[in-house]
Amino acid sequence: MRLERNRVMKVLVVEGDPSLAGFFKALIENWGHQAERCVGGRDALRMFKRNAYDLVLLEVLLPDMRGDELISRIKEVYPETGFVAMTDKNSRELEALVRQQGILYYMVKPFEIESLNALLEHLSRKSQKSAVWR
Repeated sequence: MRLERNRVMKVLVVEGDPSLAGFFKALIENWGHQAERCVGGRDALRMFKRNAYDLVLLEVLLPDMRGDELISRIKEVYPETGFVAMTDKNSRELEALVRQQGILYYMVKPFEIESLNALLEHLSRKSQKSAVWR
C-alpha cells in the first residue's frame, strides 16, 4: 500500500497578537507547510500583493479591520484562497457574518492544537485532489 504525501500548503497567519501569530507560524512550519505571519488586515493585504496563499488562518477580530471585510477583499482578487477563521470572542452573529464569506472552517479559541493539525492535514489532502476547495 502506497501512502500519499500531503501537499505542502502556503499558509498566511493573520493574528492581532504578534506572539500568537509567531506560535501558529512555528506550528504550521513544524507540520511541514510554508507559513508567514502578519498582525493585521492591512498587513495581510500588503502580503497578498507580493504572494498568493493557499490558506489563511485568520483571527476575525483584528485591531484594524474586521475579518469578514478582509476575507471579502482578498477573495475579490484570489477567489480560490481558503480561510480558516478563529476567535476567542464568539457569538452567533459573528459566526454567521464570517460564514457568509464562504470560509472553510470556524474555530473558537482556545482549541486543541491537534485539531488544527488534523484540519490542515485534511485540507492539504483535499487541495491535492482538486485545484479548488469546494
